Amino acid sequence: MLLETNVIIILILVILFASTVKTTVGFGFALVSTPLLLPILDLTIIVPIIMPLVLINDYIIAIENKQHLKPDKILPIAGSAILGIPIGIIILSNLDMYVLKIIISIIILIAALFLFTGKTITIKRERLTSMFAGFFSGILVSTSGLSGPPITIFLINQKWEKLDFRNNLALYFSIIDTVTVVSLFISGFITRDTLAANLFLIPSVLIGYFIGKNILPIINQQLFTRIIILIIMTGASLTLLTTLRG
Repeated sequence: MLLETNVIIILILVILFASTVKTTVGFGFALVSTPLLLPILDLTIIVPIIMPLVLINDYIIAIENKQHLKPDKILPIAGSAILGIPIGIIILSNLDMYVLKIIISIIILIAALFLFTGKTITIKRERLTSMFAGFFSGILVSTSGLSGPPITIFLINQKWEKLDFRNNLALYFSIIDTVTVVSLFISGFITRDTLAANLFLIPSVLIGYFIGKNILPIINQQLFTRIIILIIMTGASLTLLTTLRG
């Protein structure tokens, strides 16, 4: 895989933006970068390139904020997600992604629009629902890298405070993204070429982390929630439009 200079430049800028978004709100790396890269790269190349970079971002946030983590709430969700990852790998290897991406994008848009109105759903069996969200997230992460929406929509509905939201998402993604990267490597999607591309992009991840870290303190809770929902809606819309045009 030999990437042209203009493609590398686009990758650097997209990864910088994606890392900034993720560091600020706790998710959105793949949700932002995947739709922007689909016009120039195949999904089977995008996912193996971005997932190791997402993992680096995950580890930095989780380690720096380890005193604020809630493993008792996050580990059951992550365990369910891990069960979904192999199913996603099978889907990525065998099924036409066109219809699947359209359906997933529409479902995410509907859910995000509902939350944008300020409405929430009262969930009586919170742990079971969270595990279902994790399972769906695991399937999505290994098929398209878009693991964020199921978990973020659930946590928004449960009204998690912004720092708890962001830091514990990093813990969640540290776990499932590690499993995803290992799975993609074993299945042959991550190669020497994709890892070589990562070397050019790690500085973008680190710079984006620094920018996002400084943006977070100036955003209040209400604005934080609105930004999250808008990111979800934008990412789903871009994925839908890119898929339809393709």
